[in-house]
Amino acid sequence: MLQKIKKQLTSEKENLLKQLESYKNEDPLRDPEQSLSHTVDDAITVSEGHDRIAATRAELKMRLVEVEMTLVKIDGGKYGLCEKCGEKISTQRLAAIKTARLCLKCAGKGR
Repeated sequence: MLQKIKKQLTSEKENLLKQLESYKNEDPLRDPEQSLSHTVDDAITVSEGHDRIAATRAELKMRLVEVEMTLVKIDGGKYGLCEKCGEKISTQRLAAIKTARLCLKCAGKGR
């Protein structure tokens, strides 16, 4: 089971990296020499496009960090242990959320 999860997470990591690169290339403001535009409407459109891409990239980066941290745990033999109490995280929880950092009991306490 652990190797299957590692393979899935490795695949997800590669996919996230590709998405990040793709969004980087789509950003209308990726070139610092580029002017916003000639009209106010064009400038707003470019700015909104940049903001949308920046927000999406931020979410992808956060997910990438979760995946990378989980892969480090797998390699270090710490995968499946709650970061708060040290107990094992249930197999069902890990099947549903492969990057789960807390057991169900500790996750419920954080609310």
